[in-house]
Amino acid sequence: MDDQHVLDQSPYTICLLPEKRLAESTSIHRSILRTALACVVVIAGCQTKYEPHLVLLPSPFDRVIDAGVELHPLLATDQLRSGYLPYGVVAEGYVNRPLSKLSKVISSEILNEFSSNGVFRRISSFDSDPDLVLTGRIEQFYEHDRRKIWTYVPFSDKLAGLFRLNTHLRTGEVQVTMILLEPSGGRVGTYTGHVKFDEDFTPNDEIRPGDRLNRAFGEALAQIHEQMLADVTLPKARRPASITQYAPSDGNR
Repeated sequence: MDDQHVLDQSPYTICLLPEKRLAESTSIHRSILRTALACVVVIAGCQTKYEPHLVLLPSPFDRVIDAGVELHPLLATDQLRSGYLPYGVVAEGYVNRPLSKLSKVISSEILNEFSSNGVFRRISSFDSDPDLVLTGRIEQFYEHDRRKIWTYVPFSDKLAGLFRLNTHLRTGEVQVTMILLEPSGGRVGTYTGHVKFDEDFTPNDEIRPGDRLNRAFGEALAQIHEQMLADVTLPKARRPASITQYAPSDGNR
């Protein structure tokens, strides 16, 4: 009888079999875990991150607010920070930045648009000698896109095509309050932009989740801009000719 046969029949080898099975089982579990993690990465990679983008509708008036302004970041309300209210885009395949980062992006968009549209004589995130300080809060900022209930019924897509029915619903709201302060802290004025929307639509390649929210963002800030221009306590100057003028926002479109 050769040595290998003796080894195969030995009680020591039999005792080692459970350990071999354990090693094989551990290897299988690790393979399953790696596969699951890969799936999570793939799914996360397929999600789209919403990015706030402000396109301000400049005022039809030929005036700017004649002041150098320092903009402080806007803060989200406690209801938003606690998760009691939604924020960003709520839609299939979309994710949002953390609220703190989203607030910073919103503040940055306001700074860029207020600067390029000449809302103030000058505006920056730091001014060694500002005439006014601009700050504010984000009270509502979300868009919710979802399918209508009846679209889950079999053959509903054929029905929608036949009667040209919109299959989705889009609701949302933007409410932003901005406050002008004296450098000493005294309040100069409070201005609020508020836009709500509730619309039917059918998805296509030209209208993506978040587009309507960004448009509402611009409409809300246009309201604030017009309120500032109407404030008789703020000094005004003639608008530079290099800044293009557009028709005013019609508010809650």
